[in-house]
Amino acid sequence: MELHQLRTFVAVAEEGHLTRAAERLFVSQPAVSAHIKALEGELGVTLFHRTPRGMTLTREGERLAGRARRILEDAQSLLGEAQGMSGALSGSFSLGLNTDSAFLRIGDIFARIRGNYPGISLSLANSSSRNIARDVRRGILDAGFVYGDVSGDGVQADPLTEVPFHVVGPAQWAQRLDGADWAALADMPWIWMAENCPFLEVLDRRFATLGVEPRKCTEGDHEDILRALVIAGEGLTLMRSDEAAEAQERGLLAVWPGDPLHMTLSLVRRESRQDEPVLQAVRDVILAVWG
Repeated sequence: MELHQLRTFVAVAEEGHLTRAAERLFVSQPAVSAHIKALEGELGVTLFHRTPRGMTLTREGERLAGRARRILEDAQSLLGEAQGMSGALSGSFSLGLNTDSAFLRIGDIFARIRGNYPGISLSLANSSSRNIARDVRRGILDAGFVYGDVSGDGVQADPLTEVPFHVVGPAQWAQRLDGADWAALADMPWIWMAENCPFLEVLDRRFATLGVEPRKCTEGDHEDILRALVIAGEGLTLMRSDEAAEAQERGLLAVWPGDPLHMTLSLVRRESRQDEPVLQAVRDVILAVWG
C-alpha cells in the first residue's frame, strides 16, 4: 500500500468523480483508476460503486475513508516533525485568496517568507471564502483567507481584522442614495450575491432585523462581477470601503453615506494540521504582517 494510493482514494471519495479527482491531484484519469484498482486489490474490498453519475463509497469504503485521511495526516505530521528537527523548513504551501492580493498584503508575506524561510515555496489560488474553507477542509489548500464565520467541522480560524463594507450604487443614483434609509434601499434594485457568498449573510441579517425584503434584480458570484454590474447601472451591492471610495473618486459609482457593515477577515487552516512546522511558520508570518 502506497501513500499516493491513499491520496487518490480520499480525493475520489471527496470529489465523487474520477475526472475531478484527477484534476485535483494533477494526474491522469487512467492513473486515478489504476490507483483505486490496485488499492482495492490489496485491501480485498470494493471501495466504490461505479455509476454513470460518478463514484460513491461502498459501506466498506465509508469505513476506510476516515482511516485513510488519518494516515495521510499522520504522514504529513511526521514529515513536518522531521523537518523541524533538521532546523531547515522546506516544502510547498498553497494559500487561498478571497480578494485582491494587495489588500491581503501578499507582497509583504512573500518577502518575509523568502527572508525567514527560503525553503518554503508559496503558491496562490484565487477563490471565494466558502470554497477556500471547503478546500482547506479537504486538504486541497493548506490555508486561506476568508470573510465571515467558517469555523467548525475541522477548520480553525485566526481573525485578522474587521473589514468595513459600504452599500454602493450607480453614479447617477447619488442623490437617491444621499437621503435614503435601509427601508428605501430595500426598495431599490439589488445585485444579489450567490448563496455561498458571506456578503449575503450580512445583508440578510440587516434586512431581517428591519423586517424588510430587498428587491433583487440580478445575481453575481464574484466581487468583479458585482462591481461591473453596479457601474453598468443595474443596482446596489456591497463593496469593500476602500475600493468603494476609490471608485467614487473616479466617478464610477456612488457610495451610500450610511454606516458601513463589517465582516471579519480570517486566516483558516485545518485543525488537525496545526502542529505542522511549515504551516506554523507561514501562519506566524501572516499574523505578524497583519499585526
